[in-house]
Amino acid sequence: MANNINNRLLEKISAVNEIINSPDAGEPSYSFKLRYCADTVAQTKQIGYCTIACGALILTRSMLRNASYQTAGLIFAFVAIFYAIYCMVYASKIEKTEIAEVSGDSIIVKGRTYSYSEISEISGAAFNGLRIMSNGTKVASLNKACDGCGDLVKWAKQHNIPVNDSNTGNLQSIQKRNSVIVAVMIIAALVIGFLMAFLKRM
Repeated sequence: MANNINNRLLEKISAVNEIINSPDAGEPSYSFKLRYCADTVAQTKQIGYCTIACGALILTRSMLRNASYQTAGLIFAFVAIFYAIYCMVYASKIEKTEIAEVSGDSIIVKGRTYSYSEISEISGAAFNGLRIMSNGTKVASLNKACDGCGDLVKWAKQHNIPVNDSNTGNLQSIQKRNSVIVAVMIIAALVIGFLMAFLKRM
């Protein structure tokens, strides 16, 4: 299930990248809302569930009388549980959050209405993000997997608003980049574990 959710999110990101790269993006809907998609909420909750399970396991192991690295284990456990709680609260928050609403030539963000002429660009951000900019000031930020993101790019192109994003790979390149990131994280975790074991023997 987790893999299916991740694949759907990557497909959404890839579809938005195709719109960014396309010289003829097509017409956007007249009005639409930008909000976090259900898959993003579900994935965030899954991260929280997995993290709290790991934290509980480490905590239980660390509380044994003869446990190795008892202090370090307790610290890791409480950090993991705290992060899990953060994930659950964040998921609940974004599930109810409306990032922006576009209607005709205007975009509404947090109750303020901006004409298309006030939006200077849509710029790329880290982790497949986009920023809506108004003369150097960030109006809103969103992920390419958000509902309505494709329509936002079409709307920007329709009004000749620059879309400046260098991170516009296809599905295969996104999957490859994510695999590299996961591999680096696993290697980093193994190195940390090795160092802890080495220091214990000194």
